[in-house]
Parts: sequence; C-alpha cells; structure tokens
Amino acid sequence: MPEPRTEDRAPELEAFMDGLRKLRARAGEPSFRKMAAKSGAVSHATLHLTVTGTRLQPWETVREFVRACDGDEEEWHARWQGVQLVLSADREPEPAPRWRSKRVLVPLALVLVAAIAAVVVILLPGEEDTPAPPHPGDSSRFLGDVTIPDETVVKPGTQFVKVWELENTGTVEWRKRYLRRTDLPVAPGTCRTPDRIPVNDTAPGDRVQVTVTVNTPPNAPADCKVFWKMVDEQDRELFPASRPIYFSVLVRA
Repeated sequence: MPEPRTEDRAPELEAFMDGLRKLRARAGEPSFRKMAAKSGAVSHATLHLTVTGTRLQPWETVREFVRACDGDEEEWHARWQGVQLVLSADREPEPAPRWRSKRVLVPLALVLVAAIAAVVVILLPGEEDTPAPPHPGDSSRFLGDVTIPDETVVKPGTQFVKVWELENTGTVEWRKRYLRRTDLPVAPGTCRTPDRIPVNDTAPGDRVQVTVTVNTPPNAPADCKVFWKMVDEQDRELFPASRPIYFSVLVRA
C-alpha cells in the first residue's frame, strides 16, 4: 500500500513528522526494526506510522521514537502537545444521538433532504467567491516551529524570540512581504510584538525563516496566542483562504 501523500496531512502534523524524520536522520537513519529493538515497547510498524501515517500517534509511541533516536523528550513532548491542540480544534463535533421513534424518522429524513437541497442551491453559486491569492501561482507551506514550541511556559515581563520556517511552494517570488498580526489593536494583558515583521525575499522552492521578538505581559497567569497572516507592502492579504500561523505560550510566574 502506498504511503499517504504529504497533502493528505494537516500542515502542523506534516511539520511535526518532518521534524521526527530529521531527528532520525541525525541519529544515523537507524532502521525501524533497530529502533523497535532499542525501545522494547513498540513494534517497528508502529514506529513507521509515526512519520508516515495520516494521524498523530499517541505520545507514548512518539516518546519511544524520540528515545530510540536519542532526542530530547521534554522538547518533543511540548511540540506533540502543540500539534495535538491544533488538530483537536479542527475536529468536527460528534453527531447527536439518533431518534428512536420510527414514526419520526421518515418525516425527519424528508426535512433533512429538503434542507440539504436548499443548502446546495445556496452554496453552489458562491463557489466562485472563494478567496484566491492576488498573484496566480502564489502558494506557501508552513514547515514548523524553529524555536519556542507551542504551549511553552515563559516568565512574565520577559522577552523571547520566536522563529517559524515557511516554504515558497508556488511559482511567484516573494518580495517585500511581511507577516501582519491579526488581532490589532492589541488588547491589554497579552504579549507585545511589532504589528508587522519582514519576510526575507524568497524564490519559488526555497525556504525562509521568519523571526519576531515577543515581550510577555508583566502579570501572570496569562495565555498568549497570536495569529499572523502574510501581506504585501500595501498591507494586502496574500493568502486569504489559508489558515494563519501563530505562536502560543503560557505566561506563568
């Protein structure tokens, strides 16, 4: 069976798996059988799924992968928690329990069919209204957090530097671009940052690291989750249909 394609995974999950692959490469690319033997707790097939599957594996499995590659368990646990949080937020709510009365089922089914038909009629003309990048062929991909994994605990009244890595996956060269904070004006009691941060010029197929200096609020506890979107010199949003990137830290005394 062929392995899932990269586009079949959420960007956050793919970035996490890519980091695990790099960790394994730095460890000398041990076979999954050797890693399973070193672990003694999981099979080689399960370890293989950790970097090839379409779902985030349980922390217990990821921990054995990290241990087998002599990685930093604390760092990877923080990264795993951040990915789990993002993926959990994207899940659809569970369906409500089914009606038991057979007399209600048939009328209810008819109502649902009519409602679905009405939704289709309303939505189909709107497909053309899906926001598209201003530049045809423009595309980007979030690769991962270089510093400060999500849910990192930081002290109040301190400063840290957050770095993300992005890839220009389109055919348009990125020139004079920025990441703009989306929650402007900034509310009191949250992390302070510049409103916009520059993105270095990036050719198609190249990667770029984007850096922002963050000042935490003076009082704790506080949770800082700040979202960013890419814009041009005129502050025009360049990927309106894409999810923003963000950092998330826990300010604790």
